Amino acid sequence: MFDSHFFSFFIPMPKINIKGKNLSRVKPNYFFIPLFVIITASAASYFAEAGRAWYKTINLPDWTPSGSIMVLAWTIIFILSSLSLLIIWNRYSSEKNFRVIIILFVLNAFLIVGWNILFFSHQQLGLAFFQAVLLITNLILLISLIWRLSPLAAYLLIPYSLYV
Repeated sequence: MFDSHFFSFFIPMPKINIKGKNLSRVKPNYFFIPLFVIITASAASYFAEAGRAWYKTINLPDWTPSGSIMVLAWTIIFILSSLSLLIIWNRYSSEKNFRVIIILFVLNAFLIVGWNILFFSHQQLGLAFFQAVLLITNLILLISLIWRLSPLAAYLLIPYSLYV
């Protein structure tokens, strides 16, 4: 249905020749970036699950999404974040702000896991609010730096920034 040229718009695909000529290796980042995102999502989920019983006792507004909607939303957010990071890593690793962007992505992972620890595991609502402000600030900075390189990679982070 889709050939490799379609996907190369989003993520540069490695060229592989079946006959053995010009066989290029798959870049490790195609493995390690999704692995990093899966580990981050798993850690965040672990700490959210640890506080699920407490969370159910909170008086939540009527518009609070159900657990299944939250799982779907976060799955989409993590997939889009992974794609954004892959685009930046594959196409802009020689750019001046590349290291800063990568540091912000890593910091973002720590912030989201940290928020889950503060909110769900320790029920520290004030600290969790402060952590959320840091997370939103990190996302705004990340999107603004990425926008200069790849509007597409920046757009992929918009749902994340709107959800938090």
